Amino acid sequence: MSVFVIVDISIKNPEEYKQYIAEITPSLQKYQGRYWVRGGDPETLEGAWQSSRIVIMEYPDRDTARAWLHAPDLKAIHDKRRKNAHFCNMIICDTLE
Repeated sequence: MSVFVIVDISIKNPEEYKQYIAEITPSLQKYQGRYWVRGGDPETLEGAWQSSRIVIMEYPDRDTARAWLHAPDLKAIHDKRRKNAHFCNMIICDTLE
């Protein structure tokens, strides 16, 4: 069953974040992932949620998504995201069957 990783992120260093994107994007293919959404300017239609950038990625299962996030060879790249964002909330959701 596919899972989706949803990221709500506020970027503080746009130029360095672009470098992160260039480095992390190839890793999705290695972990059988793909982007569904990767962009700014989300619009809250109801409620009080405020976000400046949303990223949604699909992986074949939870174990693969977690492996991508915790891969030792990707740690330095993930640390760039952590360093160049004010916050990054990341959740994982299963698809419906």
